[in-house]
Order: sequence, then C-alpha cells, then structure tokens
Amino acid sequence: MTKKQAPQTAHLAIDWVAGHGNVSAPVAMATTAAATASMGAWAGLPGAWPLVVGAVGAAAHGVGVGIRKRLSGPSLAVRAAGWLLASGWSSAVILTDPTSWDASGWWSAVGSLAAISLGVGAGLVRADVHEEALDETRRAMQAAMTEAEINRADWALVDQWVGLIRAVTHVDVAPAGLRRRKDGSGFAMEVALPIGYASNRFQGYAASLAEAARLPVGCLVGIAKARKQGHVILDVDTVDTSTRVTEYPEGFEPLSVLSGLPWGLNRVGEELTVHMREACALILGPPGTGKTTLLDAILTGFARCDDVLVFGIDVGKKGDAFVPWVTPWMEGQKYAQPLSGKARLPETTRQGVDWIAANLVEADLMLDALIAIAEHRLDAYRELMRQADTKLLPVSADIPMIFCVVDEGAEMLAYQGMDPLRSRVKEKLVSVMRTTRAMGIRLILTATDGNLASLGDSAVRKYSPVRIALTCTDPEGAGVAKLFGQTRGLDSSQLTAQGSGVIGAATGVKTGFAPQPFRTWVTAPSLARDACLATQARRPVLDEPSVRVAGDAYRDRWSPARIAWLIGAQEPAATQAAPAGDRGLPLLPGGRPMTTPEQLRARLQNRGKDPAQAPAPGEPVDQDATMAKFLEDLGKLPEVEEPGARPPLKPFKGLEGLRVKGREPGAGPTPEQAAPDWKELARRVVCDSGKWLGTSGVLAVLEGRGLTVNRSTLATELSAMARRGEIAKRGSGPQTEYGAPHAA
Repeated sequence: MTKKQAPQTAHLAIDWVAGHGNVSAPVAMATTAAATASMGAWAGLPGAWPLVVGAVGAAAHGVGVGIRKRLSGPSLAVRAAGWLLASGWSSAVILTDPTSWDASGWWSAVGSLAAISLGVGAGLVRADVHEEALDETRRAMQAAMTEAEINRADWALVDQWVGLIRAVTHVDVAPAGLRRRKDGSGFAMEVALPIGYASNRFQGYAASLAEAARLPVGCLVGIAKARKQGHVILDVDTVDTSTRVTEYPEGFEPLSVLSGLPWGLNRVGEELTVHMREACALILGPPGTGKTTLLDAILTGFARCDDVLVFGIDVGKKGDAFVPWVTPWMEGQKYAQPLSGKARLPETTRQGVDWIAANLVEADLMLDALIAIAEHRLDAYRELMRQADTKLLPVSADIPMIFCVVDEGAEMLAYQGMDPLRSRVKEKLVSVMRTTRAMGIRLILTATDGNLASLGDSAVRKYSPVRIALTCTDPEGAGVAKLFGQTRGLDSSQLTAQGSGVIGAATGVKTGFAPQPFRTWVTAPSLARDACLATQARRPVLDEPSVRVAGDAYRDRWSPARIAWLIGAQEPAATQAAPAGDRGLPLLPGGRPMTTPEQLRARLQNRGKDPAQAPAPGEPVDQDATMAKFLEDLGKLPEVEEPGARPPLKPFKGLEGLRVKGREPGAGPTPEQAAPDWKELARRVVCDSGKWLGTSGVLAVLEGRGLTVNRSTLATELSAMARRGEIAKRGSGPQTEYGAPHAA
C-alpha cells in the first residue's frame, strides 16, 4: 500500500464505521465496563454486583428490545452476549483489586477487554448483515405478494409454507400466487424455484410436505408444473374431499363429443372434461372400486350427446352391464313390467345402447360391422372430408361417432388358446383400436389388471391415451404404476375412498392433462332409465351408408332370436298393428315384418310353383297332398351305389410290425373298437424309428395315422416319458430330440 492509498483507505473505513451503528456499540461497551470496574474497586463494592447488572441488561435490552424490534435470533444472541461478557470482565477486575496490579496485570486487563470488544463488534456486524438480508427477503416477498395479488390475510399462510418448503427441501422458493378453493377444502400456491433446480426433483417431495404439514389422512399435496417454466403449483388439501358424496347432476343438458365429456370430479369438486374424439380409453379397477358406477357416468355422458352412438360388449356377465340401458325399451315392447306405480312406457321408447353383444358370436358380428363401417366411411365421405379440409371424419348428428364399450375386455384380449372364435374376437378388438380412429370409431375397455399378461397386447395401452386407475382396493398403487409409470408429486396411497382414483389424458396440449386424483359421481340404478327417457328425442341414428354396409347383422340386432338372452322365452306384443297371419310378432328395425314359422314353411313348400297357385300365408296347407308330392319327388331321385369300405391306411415305413392298441396290423377300421392310444403310439414311433426324432417328426407320424394331437400336449407327454426312462432325450428347447432308450 502506498502512502497516498493509506489515508484514503482509512477514510473509507471511518465512513463505513460511521454508517453502521452497531460498530460503535463495542467501544461504548468497553468504556462502560472500564468505568464500572474502576468505580467498584474505588468504592469497595462486592465483585458480583456487575454480574447482576449484566444479567438484567441482557434480558431487558439485549433480548426484550430486540424482540420488540423484530430482530432475528443471531442478533438477539450477540446483544445478550455483549452484556454478559462486559459484566463478567468488570466483576473479575473488582475481585482481583486493580490497586495491587503491576504493569503485566494492567496490560492483561486491557488486552482481554479489547478482545471482548472486538469479538462482540464482529458478531454485531455479522448480525447486522443478516438483518439486512432478512429485510430484503421480506420486501421481495411483499412485492411478490402484491404483484400476485395475495391478500394480507394470506401472508401468514404463505410464510408458513415457504418456511415448510425450506425445512423439507432445503430450497428457498419465492411465492408467486395463492388461491383458496371456493368450498374451503384447500388452496393452491404457485412458487418460483431457484435457478438450476428442476421441477421434477421438487415433485418428489409431495408426500414429505404433506407429512411435515401434519395434514389429515386422505389429504394430499399435489405438485404440478405451472404454465411458466421454473414455476410449480402446490395443490394442498386441508379436507379429505374423496369421501364426499356427489350425485350425478340433473338436467341432462346436451353435449357433444367434440367439446369434451364429463367423466368425474377433481379434488376441487370441478368436472373433469375428457376429449374422446380420437382417443380410446382404458379403465383399471379391481372388484369393489366403483368401476360400474364410473361406467354408468360415462354412458350417461354419451347418451347426452347428439353425435354419439354406443355399442356394448359384455361377454363375461352376459350383457348385464348394459341391461339397465335397454330396460325402458323392453318395458315399451312389453318384455318387462313397468315400475310399481308408474304407467307403461310407450312403444316408441328407444334403447340407450344401440347394440349389445352378450356372447362371442354377437361380439364377432359387431366387430366385423365396425371394421366394415370404418372402411366404407372412408370411401363414402371422402368428398365431405375434402370439403372440410380434414383427414378426420366430421362427426355430427347425421354421421354419429360410435363408441364400443367393452366391459372386462381384458379377458378377451388375454386369450392365448386354440378357440378360433375367441382368437378372431381378440384380433378384431385390436384392429378396431388401430385402424378406425379417423372414421369416428373408438373403444373403451375396462379391466381388473393392467399388466401385459392381462391385456394380451401392448397396443391396448399404446392406443389408449385416456387412462383411469381406481385405487380404493389397490393400496400398493399397482394399477397406477402400470398405467402411468412413476407419478411424481402424487401419493395415490391416500386415495382409499370408493370411486376415487387417478385419471390422465395424453390427448394434446390444449385438451390433455397430467395424471391427477379424481372421484366418480354416486349413481343409482335409475340413472340409466332417467337418462334414456330424457335424451331419446335427440340421440342420433346410424347413418344410412353405415347401415347398408353393416347389413342384416346390424338391422336384425334386436330381433327376438338375437336377444333371446335378454327376453328369455317371452312372447312379445306387436309394436304396431300386425296383418293377419303375423301372429302378433313385432316388426324388425326398418319396418320389415318378421317371418312366422307358418310363412317360412309355406314358402319352402311352394318353392318353384306359380305364385298364383300358392296358398295365401294365412290359409291352411293340405298336409296329405304335401307329403304325397314329397314322396313323388323323392322317387325321382337317381339311385347311387353304396360307398365301399375304406382301404386300410398305408403303414409308415419301418413300422410294418407296429401294433396299435385294440387293432391287428392291416385290419380295417372297426367302429366297435376303441380309439387308438396316441400316447402308446407316440412311444412306439420313437422307439422303432431307429433314429432321433423331434416333436415335429413324431407329430407328423401321428397325423399320418389319422390322430390329431396338440403339439404342446405331445411335447409334455414325451418329456414325461423321458423322465420315466421309457424313451431317451437329448438337447433342449426347439432342439430337443427323442429316441429309443438304448440310443442314449
């Protein structure tokens, strides 16, 4: 340091000391302590009296005044320490009698007093800097609250949660907004994270914050990303809303699939709107979780739409999930009795579900019709889509969207057997999910489990952006994990009320939403009846091009033969005045009368005759003349030779001496004899072949002998023979081969 810099530096130091009042406090403290010690020694006062004065000063001035000034803990500690250290030094001086000191004693007293003064001064400076930082933080928080329009009454709540976040996450956040729920069940607070701190990391503290806040059981702290990056929103429950009972709203106001459909309530009690124009849905719920109640709410939303038709598949429960939606129609057709005290509904009452498949055969027909409708709509409405400049079919009341709701559809998707009908249904379900989106056909599947073994195909999850996991009987959160993976910021283990769960919709930035808690409405069985009657006037019908391509499979879907599972053996009343000979059978959709057994018999008997000579449908038929005509036509048939006996099967080369159980070599087939024992035959094939044979080789020999055996069953039996020592085995997996025991 140069001579010119030294005075300048000293001047800056003096200015800094003058600007900080706490720096002069140690000087005053040292002067007061020295004066007190000198007066006490001169007057012969007891050595303990400065300690009493220091304790009173530390309590009154150091702590009391500091609290009144709202000083922080470090400042209070330094002020109290200054009083106690100064009084202790004065007591020590009085007790040691300074009149008897030599030079070293005086220097020791002055040095210790200087050290105490410097220590207290440094502490006061540090405390002063800390107080300034706190003041700056308070001013910034107040400015943020003012900018975010946070009321003064909410400042205490914001301060509490900012401190709680700091204690749990060790992160200083800045509040950016606070909004209380209208129903008083909680609040949402937006906070800004520090630079370099990821929001995904912060979401992992949701459960810890809920526990630290000592929230009641069932209350969650949801952490979601805000619309501004670097900001998150804490959605805090103060009341467990999942236990609230909310009935489905009355009124059944019109809806459209294009504007979204309400499927439940969020934790705030607001309706959750799901956009389903291009989305399939997958709903997981073990028994007792409220899945049927949720399905009723979904079907009610579809019934309120003037551009949606519903097809239903319920093979596991024989259509029971959709019976309430056609019961009003059954009542109007006199298949069911009216409710007690109410008049019978008119015959024009429509079904709430347009088509129900209660068995695999009907489901196969329905899926064929859906695939055919999608293919035909692409050609029939190509010009309409060109005019609308879109690749998606413009659905409307004239061209309704079709939702196929499959209750417990995972059972059909998970099938791995050899039944061709079940295999076809499984393949067609996946095909509908993959290929019919643009043409306005979507699936809604329900299942009890969400793993690949239950769903049967990974495409089910891939093509189902709308997913729901009901959790009241799933405390481990297995369904949530299988549908949504790792859900940070959401503790699903708290969602234990019936009808509660997690819903997520990956349907786009504007219409989708992240996984969040939700709950269903409480529905009564009468909801389906009320919805059917309130909405039947505005519900659409299938467009004519789709009806044509679907054919009789669609037109005859409500014929008595097709719905025998629903109506049993009842004889329905005529839906309108039936002509003579119709025996009061109802008309099929489209106004076509059903063919009575008498009409069908007369049509077959008069085939090939002149229509003028054929009796009228209602006239009696001469049975004797009919039988005579039948015998006459039978006698005109040419005679053919009786088929001879079937030639014996050609023996397999190298197995001429093989004896099949119950037969002699070369003997023809005898109906009275028992069927060959394929297990014994398989063993003889392996032992007498003279070489190693694989499962395919043995299977080919058995099929050549006219025996059909499942490949897996044959492989299991050959392995069992090898374990028993009846045959030899080598290799493993597809390379497994079998031979005679001596071949090993």
